[in-house]
Amino acid sequence: MLLVDGNTVNQLVIRGMLLKLGYQVRTADSGSAALDYLQREAFDAVLLDCQLPPFNGMPVSSQIRTLAGCAELAVFMIALSIDREHCTGASFIDYLSKPVKFEDLQSALERRVLCCA
Repeated sequence: MLLVDGNTVNQLVIRGMLLKLGYQVRTADSGSAALDYLQREAFDAVLLDCQLPPFNGMPVSSQIRTLAGCAELAVFMIALSIDREHCTGASFIDYLSKPVKFEDLQSALERRVLCCA
């Protein structure tokens, strides 16, 4: 899993959940770092913060789709309910609401990643 979030606390919390679910996790604090990882390594999914500085996660999500091997990659947008209207588009497959709950994360990954593995 690739977790992309500029907030260190959010990274630690979500990373802990992913590790508890048995996933290996890489973290990136910017869109450019995420794109670098995706060009060098294969991932089962990307969890992308909608409020990723300096813009938001939408441009990064769109750029991910242009990378070799990433057209069908599971990309989850992490957003507050009020931010969802600013983070619309077809370049990701699902939302996770902030704060991310363990059960919601587990369910989304089972539904969108494990079902297709």
